Amino acid sequence: MAATIDQQQWSIILGNDLQQMPGSTEQITSTEATTLTQLLLTGEYAKALQSSVAAEIFGTQLPETDPETVALESSLDLPAFLTKRIHSYLESTPSAPLTTSSAALDVLSIGIAALYAFVQAGWTGPEVGFEPVDILPAHVKSKAKELDRQALDMLAVGGETVYHLSPQILFLHMARIVLVDHLDLLKSKDAVVAKTAPWWALRTLFLQQRTLGGPTGLLQQQMLTLADEIEAIATKEVEQEQGSLEAIDKKEVMTRFWIEKGLILHWYTDDTKAYETFQKAQSTSGFRFKVTGALGKRTKFQQFDTSQLVVVAESSRDMASSRPAAYKSKVGSGPKNLEHNDDTVLEKIQFSELSEEDRARLGDLDLDPSKKIEDLHPIDHALLLAFCLNIKNTNPAHGLTVEQMFPFVTRVLETPNNWTVYTMALLLRSRLESDKSRTVERGALQLQALVDQTKVEDETSTVRERMHHFFSVPLPSKWELEKELAEQYMSLGVIRSALEIFERLELWEDVISCHQFLDQSDKAKAKCLELLEKTPKNAQLLCILGDLDQDPERYKEAWEVSGRRFARAQRSLGSYYFKREEYEPAKECYQLALKINPLFENSWFILGCIGMQLEEFDVAIEAFTRVVSIDPDNGEAWNNMAAIYMRNNNNLDAQHALRQALKEKRGSWKIWSNYMYCSMDVGDFTEGIRAMGMLVELRWKQKKENENEEIVDIVILDRIVQGLTRDLKDLYSRKVAFQESRIEELLLGITNRITTDPRIWRICGKFYFWQKNYVECLECHLKAYRSVIHNPKIETDQAEFEKAVEAAIEMVDWYRNLGPMTYKDEQGQEQLVAKDWAYRAKQMIKSLMARTRDSFEDVSAFEKLKDTMEDLKSEK
Repeated sequence: MAATIDQQQWSIILGNDLQQMPGSTEQITSTEATTLTQLLLTGEYAKALQSSVAAEIFGTQLPETDPETVALESSLDLPAFLTKRIHSYLESTPSAPLTTSSAALDVLSIGIAALYAFVQAGWTGPEVGFEPVDILPAHVKSKAKELDRQALDMLAVGGETVYHLSPQILFLHMARIVLVDHLDLLKSKDAVVAKTAPWWALRTLFLQQRTLGGPTGLLQQQMLTLADEIEAIATKEVEQEQGSLEAIDKKEVMTRFWIEKGLILHWYTDDTKAYETFQKAQSTSGFRFKVTGALGKRTKFQQFDTSQLVVVAESSRDMASSRPAAYKSKVGSGPKNLEHNDDTVLEKIQFSELSEEDRARLGDLDLDPSKKIEDLHPIDHALLLAFCLNIKNTNPAHGLTVEQMFPFVTRVLETPNNWTVYTMALLLRSRLESDKSRTVERGALQLQALVDQTKVEDETSTVRERMHHFFSVPLPSKWELEKELAEQYMSLGVIRSALEIFERLELWEDVISCHQFLDQSDKAKAKCLELLEKTPKNAQLLCILGDLDQDPERYKEAWEVSGRRFARAQRSLGSYYFKREEYEPAKECYQLALKINPLFENSWFILGCIGMQLEEFDVAIEAFTRVVSIDPDNGEAWNNMAAIYMRNNNNLDAQHALRQALKEKRGSWKIWSNYMYCSMDVGDFTEGIRAMGMLVELRWKQKKENENEEIVDIVILDRIVQGLTRDLKDLYSRKVAFQESRIEELLLGITNRITTDPRIWRICGKFYFWQKNYVECLECHLKAYRSVIHNPKIETDQAEFEKAVEAAIEMVDWYRNLGPMTYKDEQGQEQLVAKDWAYRAKQMIKSLMARTRDSFEDVSAFEKLKDTMEDLKSEK
């Protein structure tokens, strides 16, 4: 019996038909539990919720005089009512004795049916056909609206409310009570059912999160804890040689789990971990794909093939052949794929046949884009879309990102084999086409087609198929799709159509935005006041009115009427104070909002900025730390943390923070400048040299005329060279001399750009003198001298003339010291550095004297030139 129940629950997870286990002597009999499993597998959730088991759990047949019915009608405490019914069912049933495992699986199945019914109503369609209240005692049907309101209230978390028009929200409330609130009870009653119960609790919580207005830390923590538990259970199950899962099913179980966990991480913008998780799913599935280039034509009039991005992929052999026949789509099934009908752009890229060289480049993925594309397992399609979404999340919104994502979507659309996955691919394509003039129309029409498809039953796709891979793709709900369509209309300037959709969805904030876009501020305010007359304690409307009037009292009122739970009110009030530089009250507001819901990255960032303004650096550091824990790629937050550390003379932590900032903002010369100073202050010469090189490159690109002095920090450059010439050690106790080649490369890079700064040439001279390259050293000092005397002011400005005199006398000393020295040429012959150094020095002084005699002959500096000339006359 236990083995059969074990097989049933894994069949529900995978969507596989119940079959006789290999080597099993147990027969699959038509028990109540088996019937429920079969109803779930065939997508008949209404029948499952109207079964005798559901009637027992939900009290459908209870008379109006029953104490439980009376209690539910008076208190509307559905959790207490269902808790009592579930405990009663698990302990005994009046109809027939059941094993503990079978009873626990019954309860689990009913919870899953309620969850699936909610998904069908709000995501996949078609209509469920009955209301959630219909499965409760008949006498409480009149309380349907009150029960819906209670469900909305109890499903709200962390100050984030559930979308108030979520269809049949009571189904989600029921599923949450059964699958989440009673998870520990189900696990304690039976170890077999405990294997998959946490998975369904995870799915329920993720759906709850997706109905909320924003992310919540509490649900995130609960889901990650459940994911760890599921991973341990699934891994153990997969490693068992004898079990209810066949080898191929084990692969799909783990692949599905990794994808679902990755989608949760992706939803919370933890993209690095999400990508790692998707990679685990790919490894488990055995799925292989490669993004490469192939020659082809994209337009009708293109005469030459050009390189096009393409994804070549193949499922593992066992996965490709394992798809249950019951779930295979009929020909032409799925959502309608609208065509371009463009006079220039082709419907799909026409690839040229691959050459032998191209095939060699593809390696073992020997797939020719010009030939027939092989079908993939739907789970591998879902994986491609997951990787595609990760590209979008980890790159800025620019053309390259769109071009990178398109091949993934195209590959999925080429071999449609599941309604839900195909719908998601069409949606992604619609989003990608929304910014291109030739495709924006098709994108909007495609989105409209996707909105329409969930309202009617598609004869070519069953409820069963639509649900089979629902949890493997982040398909938006019906109302989210409609909102996205309205936003698309807004971007196209079709404001009236967008307004109609927003009004139907009762998204009042967007309705107000439409009126404001149409320069109808008075109408926007009137609409808001009209709605408030009907629901005066609507916190969201009060906040919208506060936005319109910029009235802080409205935010305060919203905060109070919500029972001090509506975090948006405090965020808006904090923003109001922050814009007016009233930092103390702004800090209090954001702290209150973040205490309720700590997953708002922007709120933490603003709180950090407030802490910096108030010089409360502990508050600022904590806030920016929370920002980077939510989004590790937030360069501004890392930079601000570094600024605080630098102010507190904690340059080591500042350097680490700046290194993280540079991962996201490599083009910011200011961050590179701070990174250079921090690195040099802590003695990290390696990073200091790298930072100066990048800084010079970035500043040079932005330079204007006569701003060369801003390109190179002379003090830092001198410190780098001094570290070498003085035989210093760096942060890691290594001699700076090991960086000799990098320092020389840095100096060459600078002098190739800047040739008129004598200070730079003198620093170069120090470097070459240390190298004992006296010829180059003398040449650098000569260039330094020339940079000084090229200044036309030396003939009119006495200060500049005196600087030129000092430079000339210094140059004479370099001639005198280095000229007579020897070096070996390329042939190994001894040569003098400057054989005629005395003549050169004399000519240099003579030229300077002749140039400045008329202006400064009576100045003491000129006398120095005369004395130097007399000394040189005695030199040979």
